[in-house]
Amino acid sequence: MRIALVHPYSFPEVLRGAERYLDDLSRYLAGQGHKVTIITGAPRGSADNTETARRSDARDGVMVERRRRFGGGPAGRFGVTEVETFGASVLGVLARLRPDVVHALTPTTALAGVLVRRPTLYTVLGHPDSSQLPPQAVPRHAFSLAVRHATATATFSRASADALAESIGRRAIVLPPGVHLDRFPANLEPRTGPPTILFSATLVDDRKRVELAVAGFARLLEIHPHARLALSGQGDPAKALATATACGDHVAAALDVLGPGGPEEMPARYRAATVTVLPAQHEAFGIVLIESLASGTPAVCTPEGGMPELVGDTVGCIAESATAEALEQALCRAIDLAADPTTPARCVERAARWDWERVVGPKHESVYEVLAAGRLLRENAGLR
Repeated sequence: MRIALVHPYSFPEVLRGAERYLDDLSRYLAGQGHKVTIITGAPRGSADNTETARRSDARDGVMVERRRRFGGGPAGRFGVTEVETFGASVLGVLARLRPDVVHALTPTTALAGVLVRRPTLYTVLGHPDSSQLPPQAVPRHAFSLAVRHATATATFSRASADALAESIGRRAIVLPPGVHLDRFPANLEPRTGPPTILFSATLVDDRKRVELAVAGFARLLEIHPHARLALSGQGDPAKALATATACGDHVAAALDVLGPGGPEEMPARYRAATVTVLPAQHEAFGIVLIESLASGTPAVCTPEGGMPELVGDTVGCIAESATAEALEQALCRAIDLAADPTTPARCVERAARWDWERVVGPKHESVYEVLAAGRLLRENAGLR
């Protein structure tokens, strides 16, 4: 099949879950013999959007078409950013390529696929409960139109599909990201000795709640005084450090700021950790939790969004609430679990449910085949 994957940002220019998903998906599809084109934004500093300035290149068998991102200015106060305008930038490319399927990751790029009359799958990024819908009228209307008019709409988790049905009134199929198990070789040894807690997410997105992670860790130090908290993510760690200092100098001294880390560094960080923690809110999935499990390291999350679908009692802990006390209790249980010699293998087995090669990739292909054939997807298409 000829498949166009459309998103304003790409990996590794942007190190977020959506861009990782796009990169992993494109490589999987190309490896299966599909003709894949990523249509994404031009690198920062590109001069214009002319044919001569357009950059097309091949990456592991994937063609990459780049278009200028523009937005902001006076229109910014209405919520019109480069995300909203990118749909207009890709219309001509989609009309020229006429792919069998368009898979779009933003509302206006999904609408572009609809406008050029190609079967269009729109994947909603994030957890679309009513509090997370765009507050401004223009992007909110674009989101609603994309959900209602795309050939099919997908979310990363059952919880997000339920949230979308409640907020917009349309059911979505569940089509999650995955993990390449071979890229995260597991440490199958039990985690003993002073615990290391890994927080792996951006440090500047309030939804990831790094400050809650620090507050829970501060309480953990009362029980495990030699524990360390490793912060692995993009952005200024000032908020995390301020929270640690407010909890006491001993807490600040127990923090290690590792920086964002490239793809080649992350597997070792997971393997070296005792537990990975992600106390996020409005989280549709939580790819870092799966990567941690693939590495043999148990995980802790809060009971929100799609994360509880990933973490079970035998491979980690779900905090009872999004409080420092509940997080500390979950971390304590997970530390005990990590010392069990059988836990690392169970973590890997759990992560295999989201293996790109055997599970997640074939699910994507099944959806594309249905859309390309002009058939309607039955609700969830057996993909849950």
